[in-house]
Amino acid sequence: MFLAEIIGVGDELLYGETVDTNTAEIAVSLQPYAVGVRRTLRVADNLETLAQEVRQAWEKARLVVLSGGLGPTPDDITREAIAAALGEEMQPDPQVLEWLEKLFEARGWKMPEANRKQALKIPSATWIANPRGTAPGWWIRREDKDLICLPGPPAEWRPMWAEVLPRLGLPQKSYKQVAFKTFGLGESRIVELLGELFRRNGAVEVGTYAKMDGVAVVVRGEPGPVEALAAQIRPLLGEAVWGQEGDTLPALALRLLEGRKASLATLESMTGGVLGALLTGVPGASQSYLGGLVPYSPAAKSQLPIPPEVAAQHGMISSAFAEAMAVAARGMLGATYALSTTGVAGPEELEGQPVGTLFVGLASPEGVKCRHFRLPGAGREMLRQRAAHAALAFLVGELR
Repeated sequence: MFLAEIIGVGDELLYGETVDTNTAEIAVSLQPYAVGVRRTLRVADNLETLAQEVRQAWEKARLVVLSGGLGPTPDDITREAIAAALGEEMQPDPQVLEWLEKLFEARGWKMPEANRKQALKIPSATWIANPRGTAPGWWIRREDKDLICLPGPPAEWRPMWAEVLPRLGLPQKSYKQVAFKTFGLGESRIVELLGELFRRNGAVEVGTYAKMDGVAVVVRGEPGPVEALAAQIRPLLGEAVWGQEGDTLPALALRLLEGRKASLATLESMTGGVLGALLTGVPGASQSYLGGLVPYSPAAKSQLPIPPEVAAQHGMISSAFAEAMAVAARGMLGATYALSTTGVAGPEELEGQPVGTLFVGLASPEGVKCRHFRLPGAGREMLRQRAAHAALAFLVGELR
């Protein structure tokens, strides 16, 4: 069987300073191929340890992919570890060194001496051009095996891997994947709804994956059985489905607004600008998203065009106040629709409301309404992200 191993390199991966999504993403990209991912692992910036793991992976797998450790600092030792594992010596490449020097010169800097190590290469490796950084990768083909070495930042390695992957000549398999993106249903509830349709082996598999924008229900395997099973699953998920694979809530919301020739304003408290950031992260967002305000303190909220009795009678963390915020935002920015968020991101409860409480107001030409959420999650940032996605899911549900 064609086996692969994927290695993420860096102390920051082991200590949680950076969440390792690279190895998982690379593994997912291999699903359309007849490749068994034997293991994925994270290895510290230790030359002896990494060389040992590379050597073992090279002995057991047909394809080895590494990400990280190609920078210019002393702890970037991936090149050295591969050279040691394969028994080859690195030599500087004058052409790559010249490219690096010109790259720094174009930025108005003199290249630091430390960057010279990024022009080192073993004889069996060929360069993988890095269009977005100073760390080119290696492609080693030896003994009828392949080893691919990529930088760590996703913005750099993704275009490099997209260029190399089709050229590896991996055996393909008959494969199809259908993903339903849901919001408002937990994984256990989805498994309950699907019953015997939830499968983990055979010609077709079903999996659930919790993310910030809800739970994805993924059906994968042989095309015919996948299509048949997906057709059975879709009705069971009902209105909880907001999109399919490739969709994102901010992009979908903006697309629906554009289809209606409508505009959107936001007024954020709990989310503290995260909602606006998600929307403005979509190219062309200004076609529909007018902008937003972030009145975070009670004093700032008191300056909004909201009758004082709303806060006095209901509190600022309430459905009544969320609705009043949405109405105010719609009026202040002259938008067709307006979203508001107010709630408790923690670490302590406010106004008698527990951490994870969220009220989302939505003002539209038809009137104003509110949704109340109890969000799971640990930590303020996770709750803010989930709250922003909850607000967008509410908007998408109303626009569809």
